[in-house]
Amino acid sequence: MTTHRSMTRLVVMAVALVVVVVAAACGNKGGGGDPSAVPATTPGADVTLAPSGPLKTGGTLRYAVDGESDGFDPTKNRWGPSGTEIGLAVFDALAAYDIDTKAEPYLAESFTPNANFTRWTVKLRPGVTFHDGTKLTAAVLKTMFDAHLASALTRPAIADLDRVEVTGALTADFFMKAPWAAFPSSLTGQLGMVPSPSMLTDPNGSRAPVGTGPFVFKEWVPDNHFTVTRNPNYWRHDADGNALPYLDGVDFSVLTEPTTKVDAMLAGDIDMAYTSTPVAVIQVDQATKAGKLQSVQNQGETEEAFVQLNVGSPPFDNLTARQAVAYATNQPDYIATVDQNVTDPVSNVFREGTPYYREAPYPSYDLDKAKERVKAYEQETGHPLAFSLLAQPTSDGRLQAQYLKQAWEQAGMKVDIAQVEQSKLIVDAVTGHYQAVAWGQFGSPDPDYDYVWWISDNAAPVGELGLNIARNKDPEIDKALRAARASDDSAVRKDDYAVVAARLNQDLPYIWLARGRFLVFASNKVRGMTNGPLPDGQASYPLGGPGGFSFVTRLTETWLDT
Repeated sequence: MTTHRSMTRLVVMAVALVVVVVAAACGNKGGGGDPSAVPATTPGADVTLAPSGPLKTGGTLRYAVDGESDGFDPTKNRWGPSGTEIGLAVFDALAAYDIDTKAEPYLAESFTPNANFTRWTVKLRPGVTFHDGTKLTAAVLKTMFDAHLASALTRPAIADLDRVEVTGALTADFFMKAPWAAFPSSLTGQLGMVPSPSMLTDPNGSRAPVGTGPFVFKEWVPDNHFTVTRNPNYWRHDADGNALPYLDGVDFSVLTEPTTKVDAMLAGDIDMAYTSTPVAVIQVDQATKAGKLQSVQNQGETEEAFVQLNVGSPPFDNLTARQAVAYATNQPDYIATVDQNVTDPVSNVFREGTPYYREAPYPSYDLDKAKERVKAYEQETGHPLAFSLLAQPTSDGRLQAQYLKQAWEQAGMKVDIAQVEQSKLIVDAVTGHYQAVAWGQFGSPDPDYDYVWWISDNAAPVGELGLNIARNKDPEIDKALRAARASDDSAVRKDDYAVVAARLNQDLPYIWLARGRFLVFASNKVRGMTNGPLPDGQASYPLGGPGGFSFVTRLTETWLDT
């Protein structure tokens, strides 16, 4: 994926005990969080405003995303956080995370496993219809998963699913090839968003999505805007019996420069957006301190910023080359110089303080060792250590790439920078047509969601689509991932994921850069900035989760206090 900055993360896709309860509270119809909230003086503190009075319905929310998707068919198209945010407006996911990061039923009514997690019975909610009037049934569910199983993009994400059999009007059995205890977590994002059968059979269906979600597709002008309107037949109501959603519609616009989003909001041109780019985070902090904006921050597992190396092709099929880059990367200086000390150090795929975190050795900056590794690579291969770094063509991407190029060349490497538009960058990455790429990923509340990125089965040859984007193959990682997937024992899972984290730091497919602050920010008239309650009334995971993205929220209970 791309970085914690403005770059789009790949779609299809740990956990935090320190989720801030107030962040969940501001997702309900009271939507403003703590009524006594005041402008923040401490970075990371949530700043939300209390409603001026009773709930107000209507109005159009203007939401700025940072990139474009290649379409909105969840079985075919590549979604980043932007596509996932828009997808959750049109579609409902079968599952969603609760406040304790457990995947609970959402569009589904229940998930029931057999004793060894090789079969799951999924029961759908009754009386739900798609925007085209089609009824939601188990047959529709089977049609969708048959499409996933036939999809070059999403099939690897459900490689352990053998087949789906309809057992009733609203029930279907999912048969697994191997035990999959965390199966519902895979249904919280793109894989679990259910499209109408008519959309799947329409050659232009990816351009005109039809779901069961709170909003109905109206218009899409690529690289400009995506507009949705209120679904008058939506199946959900809030705790007081009010029909959802509250808004008349949402107008999603594309603003690729992070600071442009902040400027646009301060000018009154947009209402809501997200960022983790340091310069934009600083702007948001200043604006919230001055009382001009609101912001909420993901306090749980978040994505890491790193350079992803292609282990499947030269020069990074050689561990010595990867070690050279790791030793040549001065993370503290990177954070100070590029990120303006807004981000935090990172040395592990799991965030410090979360249940899956355990210390794992990782090479610290050492220029002499980096030079030694460069010379060793040249002796081993007879070639200089030279490669290209892919980055997004934003001002932020240029700054990052130029810094890394200079740092690595001090160790004797030769580095070219290739800045490419984000959708092409994603395609190049998943097909292995890269050597090194600036990336950001692994923010899922349940690390099983990240299984697809690390398992050797998904390390496709260069030129073929592979969700193990680094093409890293490690039998010890595979063994630990499969053991963790087969168990619902938290202690067992923590031990297994500790092995994964340690082996990743030995294999070095990822050169860690920083862990960013992931913010959703809004104008002072927006209420309900984070996820409202689940259908059964229990509190949701407040911010992030679907697809492993740290920004994503449902807009079902968002409203405008005007």
